[in-house]
Amino acid sequence: MPNLRKSLGITFLASNGATVINFLVTIVLARLLTPADIGIFSIAYVLVSVAHIFRDFGVTTYLVQEKDLTPEKIRSISGVLFASSWTTATILYSLTGLAADFYNQPGVEKVIEVLALSFVFIPFGAITHNLLTRELKAREQAIASILGVTVFATSSVLLAWLGFGYMTMAWASLLNIVATAIAYLPYRPKYAPWLPSFRGWGNVIHFSGGVLFSNTIRELNNSLPDVALGKLSGPHGVGIMSRANSTSNLFNMIAGPTVGYAVLPVLSEKHHAGEPIAEPMSKAIAYLTGLAWPAVLGTAIFAEPIILFLYGEQWIESAPLVRIICAIAFINTPFTFTILALQAIGRPYLAAIPGAFQLVFSAGAILMLFDQTLASFAYAMLAANLATVPIYL
Repeated sequence: MPNLRKSLGITFLASNGATVINFLVTIVLARLLTPADIGIFSIAYVLVSVAHIFRDFGVTTYLVQEKDLTPEKIRSISGVLFASSWTTATILYSLTGLAADFYNQPGVEKVIEVLALSFVFIPFGAITHNLLTRELKAREQAIASILGVTVFATSSVLLAWLGFGYMTMAWASLLNIVATAIAYLPYRPKYAPWLPSFRGWGNVIHFSGGVLFSNTIRELNNSLPDVALGKLSGPHGVGIMSRANSTSNLFNMIAGPTVGYAVLPVLSEKHHAGEPIAEPMSKAIAYLTGLAWPAVLGTAIFAEPIILFLYGEQWIESAPLVRIICAIAFINTPFTFTILALQAIGRPYLAAIPGAFQLVFSAGAILMLFDQTLASFAYAMLAANLATVPIYL
C-alpha cells in the first residue's frame, strides 16, 4: 500500500504537470489555429484513434492483468504488438485517400499519413510502459511522460507559429511518441527480453481478443460524434464540438490519470489473490463522484466565462454545448471503473456489452434528434447515455 500511495502521488504530480503544459498549449493554439484547423485534425485523429485499438490488440491489458508473467510470455506479447502495430500502420496509410474523399477534405489525408507513421514507433515504448504500470513504478513513467509532453508542447507552438495549420498537431504527436519511446529505453526491466517471438500467441490472443472487442466498441462510441458530425456538419462544427468536449473534460484532465492509474493492476492482484473487489470498487466510485460531480457542475454553470477566458471569442458558440456534455459526464462518472473491473476479473467480452448498446442508442438518437444544429447533436448523445444507464447497472 505505501508503494501504491507513492505511485499515485507521483502520477498525480506528473500528470498534472503534463496537464498544465498541454492546457497552456491548447490556449496558445486556440489563438494560432482556426476552428476549421482543429476540426480537420480532429476528424483525422478520431479515425486514427479507432485504428489504435487494432494496433494495441488488447495485449497491453493482458500484460498488466496476467497472473504469471514469464519472459516467454513477454516475448509473445511483443511479437503480437509489433505485428499488429505495423500491420495497422500499413493499412491505415493505404486508406488515407478514401478518408479524405469521404469527408471531401484533402487535409485529412495528410494528417493521417503522419499519424500512421507514429504506429511504427509505439511498440518500442509500450511494453516497457505497461511493465512499469504492472509494478506501479510511476517515477520512471513520469520522467518519460514529461519528456514527451515537453517535446509535444515545444513543437506544437513552434509549428503553429510557423504556419503549419492543421498539420501542427500531427507532427507534434509524432515527435512526442518518438521522444517518449526513446525515454523509456533505459527503464526496461532486466527480466524483459528485447526480441519478440512468434510463438505462444494463443493465450495472448484469446484474452486480448475480448479486450480488443470491448475497446473497439468503446472507441467507436467515443469516435461517433466526430465521425458523424464531420460528415453532417463539416470541420467547423467538429472543431466547436471538440472544444466543448475538452472544456467539459477539465476535471478528468486533472484527476483522470491519477484516478485510473492503478485500477487494473490493483483489482487484478486482488482478484488473483481470491479477494472480492466490490468493496474497493464502491469506495473508489464514492471518492470519484464526490470530487467529480461538483467540478462538472461548476464547469456547466460557468461555461461561457471559461470559454472566453481560456480560448477567446471565436469559440463562444461551444459554451451551450458544454452544459449538455457536462450532463453526460455527470451521468457516466459512477461507471468509470466498470470496464476495467470486468477486465481485471478476466471477463473482457462481458465488458463490451454496455458499449455495444450505447453505440446502437447513439446512432438511433442521431437519426431521430439531429436537425442540423450542434445542440441537437449534443442532446442526441445525452439521450443515448441516459438509455445506457440501465445496462451498466
